[in-house]
Amino acid sequence: MATLRIYDLREHVLALDLRDLLRLLAPQSLEASWIVSTVKSSKPGYQWFEATGEGGEQLERLAHDNSQLLGSDLAALAENTRQVIWGEFIGLAPTRLDKAWVIIRAIDSTYFEVATEDETVLNKINFTYKDVRAGEARVTSWLFDQPDK
Repeated sequence: MATLRIYDLREHVLALDLRDLLRLLAPQSLEASWIVSTVKSSKPGYQWFEATGEGGEQLERLAHDNSQLLGSDLAALAENTRQVIWGEFIGLAPTRLDKAWVIIRAIDSTYFEVATEDETVLNKINFTYKDVRAGEARVTSWLFDQPDK
């Protein structure tokens, strides 16, 4: 899976949020199922999810239960979210619910990380954003990379 990190800034703050990425990846992002979860640390026991606004509060509750929802529902919550500071969003294609189509992570309001094998997604990100860097080593998605899953 290729990993891109988006660092674009506007007036010294990150120039994008989850809603922007979901719009960019539509219609597939709306057709996908999404697992909302916390970002896990490499140190056991450490995890983060933080988002602001009415939608952000709802996303935070969903993240702590690793809830799955429709893409249209995630997009609606993202529209009502001011900012996702920490969070992981695993998109599952309707035809392949056992493998991630795309993984989006918000990392401390510093960047968004997008991991995928879908060349169309990678091309859209590279075309749309200016400060895109290859991720040195992808943060593994703990839901799909556990040996017992």
